[in-house]
This record gives sequence, C-alpha cells and structure tokens, in this order.
Amino acid sequence: MTKKESQLAGVVARILELQRNQIRINPSWIATEAMKLIDPKNRSIGLVRIGCHLQLRQIARGQCRKSFESPDEGDDDQPQFAGFDDLQWRYPTSRPKGLPEPEYILRESMTDEDIAYNVASLRREGRAKLQHADFLEACGRSRNISAVSEANV
Repeated sequence: MTKKESQLAGVVARILELQRNQIRINPSWIATEAMKLIDPKNRSIGLVRIGCHLQLRQIARGQCRKSFESPDEGDDDQPQFAGFDDLQWRYPTSRPKGLPEPEYILRESMTDEDIAYNVASLRREGRAKLQHADFLEACGRSRNISAVSEANV
C-alpha cells in the first residue's frame, strides 16, 4: 500500500471510529463523509470527485468487513454472550436484491429479518466450508492410497 493509499485508509478508519456507536452505517455514506474531510470546499473536478468517492467506498467496504468480524478486545460497551466472546458486534442488514452494498447494523439493533438473513448466510458459508474440508480430506486419503499402492508394486 502506498503512502497516499494509507492516508485514504486512515481517513476511512477515523470516520468508522467516530461513528462507532451509530446504529447503521454503510460504505457509501462513509465515503461521502471522507470526501467532506478530504475536499471540504468541494473544489475537485466532478470526475475526480466521483473516482475518489468510488475508491473511498472500496476502502470502506474492506474496512467494514474486517472491522466487524469480532468485537474489540476489552470493549466493555459491547455485550458479550456466554460461549461466543468473539461474536461480531455489527452485521450486514437484510436488503432487497439489487442494492449495491450492505448496510451494517449494531447487533442489538438487528430486526428478526436481519437475524434470519445473517443466520442463512452463515449456514451457507458453513456448509460450503464443510464441503471444501470433505473434498480436501478425500484428496488426502486418495493420495495416501495411491502412495501405498505404488509402494507395493
């Protein structure tokens, strides 16, 4: 990452931290807030603003995904659940098909629809990972069987 890219990522990280307790946030809104910090008088050429906003939105998407994987260590404001100390503190909201990006919501503000959406997503992920593990395990067994067969020849 170049120095300029790091600076953009730093602006996005600062906005995420400042808006930590906001119930809902999304990458596009974060990018707009970052643009206000970077170009407060809105003097950039239109095409430059659009390009910068798109890049900031990409950075925000990545940081949202990384930031909301698990709660911060020692964060007393975030409720913990017995047995699930690393439960995410924000999740994507359910959204109609066709919306370009997720909105992230605080766990305690999730609706039943948001919960159902995330449970289904996690279960799909879990099944896919189990299938991957089963396939890899079968490849390993197959390789070991082939090695034993070749040694007996």
